[in-house]
Amino acid sequence: PAIRRIPRNTLKRTIHKLVATQKKELIKEFASLDNKVSLCSNIWSGNWQSCSYMGITCHWIDNAWNIQKRLLAYRCFNDPHTAQNISHLMFIILEEYGLTSKIFSISFDHASANTCSIDELMCQPSIGGKFFHIRCTCHIFNLCVQDGLRSLETYIKPIRSAIHYLWTHPQIMKQRGKFCKLNGMRAKRFARDVPTRWNSTYKLLLSTFEYKDLLCGFFGQFVQSSSLYLYANQWNICTTICEILKVFSDATDQISGVYYPTCHLVVTHLCNVACIFCEHLTSNEPPLIECIISMKTKWKKYFLNIPDIFLCAIVLDPRLKLDGLGELLTLYYDSLDPITDACPSSSMIISSVRHNLTEIYTEYNENYGSQVATQTQHTTSSIITSRLTKAQNLIRDRTKRPQGSSSPNLELENYLTTTFDFSATDDDDTFDILRWWAQKKQVYPILSLMAKEILACPVSTVAVEQAFRGDLLLGQRIWKSNVFLTIGRELPQEHKTKTRQMTTKTPRALLEQQLEEAQVNVISQVANIIRFLLSIVILTYLYRYSITFIFFTFQISNSNLNYYSEPARGYMDMCNCLLFRGAVYALCCLLLSVASALTHVSC
Repeated sequence: PAIRRIPRNTLKRTIHKLVATQKKELIKEFASLDNKVSLCSNIWSGNWQSCSYMGITCHWIDNAWNIQKRLLAYRCFNDPHTAQNISHLMFIILEEYGLTSKIFSISFDHASANTCSIDELMCQPSIGGKFFHIRCTCHIFNLCVQDGLRSLETYIKPIRSAIHYLWTHPQIMKQRGKFCKLNGMRAKRFARDVPTRWNSTYKLLLSTFEYKDLLCGFFGQFVQSSSLYLYANQWNICTTICEILKVFSDATDQISGVYYPTCHLVVTHLCNVACIFCEHLTSNEPPLIECIISMKTKWKKYFLNIPDIFLCAIVLDPRLKLDGLGELLTLYYDSLDPITDACPSSSMIISSVRHNLTEIYTEYNENYGSQVATQTQHTTSSIITSRLTKAQNLIRDRTKRPQGSSSPNLELENYLTTTFDFSATDDDDTFDILRWWAQKKQVYPILSLMAKEILACPVSTVAVEQAFRGDLLLGQRIWKSNVFLTIGRELPQEHKTKTRQMTTKTPRALLEQQLEEAQVNVISQVANIIRFLLSIVILTYLYRYSITFIFFTFQISNSNLNYYSEPARGYMDMCNCLLFRGAVYALCCLLLSVASALTHVSC
């Protein structure tokens, strides 16, 4: 009741003004950026709507070495989803923000139209377009797992159908609850399965493992249907497949992050998947072997040759560099295809990565070398420099210059050959690669610029899919997404604090707050009623006073009545009494109004 309703047109105008203001601020921020940005785009079509929408998010690392994400656009896209139409709308959006010449990479899913639109996009790709297009890694994971699960449909479908039967029959659900109590187990609501999302199948199987014996007994006793018969062999194979799906699930959870670098983590998770393939390929279950072969066939289609950006990104991890990459590649290809020599050679890939890094470093040195040198000069203390003689300056510059400075790739070679100490960080999760490069940007100024752009690349389209899914924006995760309207500005801190306080209150505290608000509302309503009644009384007395005064004046003017006679004094006393009463009632009304206003302010 205390909520003030806002008209929809007023709300609409306010939102449009806010969007326009924040869009101007974002354009200024992009204009002042020295480094390039990476994009993530996706197209979403509703099953129950005829409209389609395109979303674009922008990712970059700021000067404080924090990853930033903004939702640039969420546009209606009802044209045919051809490469020309996709690239045209994307170019219009990028031109609005002045980003046509600042694009480092674009992440898409595996739709053929999206892939073709990269060639149609009229932008200036960075470093010759080497890293301009990145396929969504999570989408490829989904394709591989879906191919494997199709071969196990005979074992998974009965479990999926049984859980669906429980959800759609409330009476059977009640009987299952009683059956669980009789067997000393707590009744559990199992997860629902969505066939297009493999992780929902994985969660469904995990939630039913504990109750597999109970479910087999319940359906055999209470549900007489041949299509819903469960037996133990189904669970044995599903237990093994869940071990494989867990590797995919862990990889998906980690590389779908938004506010930490993910590009250098891909190769490590690719090795984990290849190792789990090799481990279970020697299983005694023919259906499981068929499942793994189906996954590997799809896997090799996309990851037999690992994209160059993932290889270069892992070299920028100071814990691994080229030596660590070589070990990971050897493990990866030996696990992926240990028998034949169909996989590429690790040594050839390492030499190719070194060549690509050299070319990229040379281009960055040509573009940013003078800028970095100017910044380095500004960091030197001007007072100390002025006191040095020319000979001292020459000696100081000579001692600070590393040996072999004639090499154009000295900084890159120095980084690759230097061994860093990471003994203090025993856990890999505690290592922050962005903080490390922020500390080393004075030592490796050109490489730090490369790392700032390469590590900001998103390897999945999860960032833009958050804009399509309302449950991620309207729930508690709205504060994590940092998405606001179509600009993606972060909400003020006081709103976050207030919302956290509201969500962390206990039910008793919320009930007490509602009771206090109800009491305040009752007091306000009573005050309004009393004020209304007093207003009516005051108007009545004022009316009688004015009529009496006019009548008295008329009688005096049309007769010889003395002002100091008895009738005149009676009229004057009556008028004074009415005036006094009116003043008292007006004062009471004013006090009630002030009290009511203070009550609303305290709320």
